[in-house]
Amino acid sequence: MKSLIPNVTIASILAEPAGQRKFAGLFSYLGTVHRWNLRILRAQDEIAAFFADKKALNGMDGIIYSGRYDKAAFKAIAALPCPVVVMENESPELERRTHNLIVIRNDAAEIAKAALKTFMEMGKYKSFAYVGDLSGQEWSKRRESAFAREVVEKTSMQANVYSSLAASPDIDCPRLADFLAGLEQPAAVLAANDMRAMDVVAAAKMAKISVPGKLAVLGIDNDPYVCDGTSPALSSIEPDFHAEGAAAAELLDKMMRSRVPKSARHLFFGVKRVVIRESTPRLPLAESLVARAKEFIDKHATDGISPGDVAAHLGISRPLLDLRFRETQKTSVGKLITATKLSEVARKLRETRLSIAAIQETCGFKNANALKNLFKRRYNMSMRAYRARSR
Repeated sequence: MKSLIPNVTIASILAEPAGQRKFAGLFSYLGTVHRWNLRILRAQDEIAAFFADKKALNGMDGIIYSGRYDKAAFKAIAALPCPVVVMENESPELERRTHNLIVIRNDAAEIAKAALKTFMEMGKYKSFAYVGDLSGQEWSKRRESAFAREVVEKTSMQANVYSSLAASPDIDCPRLADFLAGLEQPAAVLAANDMRAMDVVAAAKMAKISVPGKLAVLGIDNDPYVCDGTSPALSSIEPDFHAEGAAAAELLDKMMRSRVPKSARHLFFGVKRVVIRESTPRLPLAESLVARAKEFIDKHATDGISPGDVAAHLGISRPLLDLRFRETQKTSVGKLITATKLSEVARKLRETRLSIAAIQETCGFKNANALKNLFKRRYNMSMRAYRARSR
């Protein structure tokens, strides 16, 4: 370290709420440590000019970079001997830097999970879509891939993806409107960020698609100026920018104090919260949980699941699940599982030539006599009689 008090440059676009929250996180840590001699760069033009000035860079003991990707800036950063923390950026210029570098990003997989969980808690959608940013940034591509994977894993559906790279708004809006009109409705759309979610709402209006009636829209970043200024107001996922900022300051401080260079690392931070506004429908909690429970039961009743398995899938306790069913349904979780299994037995009796023993096994009934009694109680006839009548 060149001086007792290190010279540190923080490059962050403070006109954006994400930059403001990271900045607040930085200073929440700085209040607990020795002072830094700070140089704060607040706008992208200012950031680019600073990293083009070799004399200014020579006096730095540490740098936190949270601006937009700039090739020249990252070439300069790659050559610096001082510790560096880079936020929300991956660059080929930094690939060969193996020490005193930490890259911090919000976790695309956690964002995707939060998005799909939010949509599924609001009801059943016939299609899901992702709308990427216009410039094809890597962060947008990561969110696209993560959301597509999550949709396939949780719903067995394919996510529709819209991309209109470098298109002007005049060209993009009609294209986006056509894309939205082609989605099976009701549809759930995750946008790359809040500005893109605002574009989705505008395109939906052009296509005369109601939001949130036919199209639920969810942004990312929770920019209050954009979200509250859009009509309807945008629901949005807020990454934990404050935690990212605090970690950036702490990790840079440790690197500057260390006598031994630290190996390069990549760190990921999750979601702070999802803020629900008008662009997504609101469902009472009980109805939401029961809808998700029914969907899980429909898919897995014949796998031998129990009410406890349903509660575990939803991430709630068994008593809470039973309570929600009592509040909204005329049946219990266990009875719904049994009824779903019996419906599948009846379908196979009608549509297949499987033996009754095989049907019993494939539909998750362990006891033949129990199945016979349950089936007769529901359909007022034996399984053999039901099959004969169906034919």
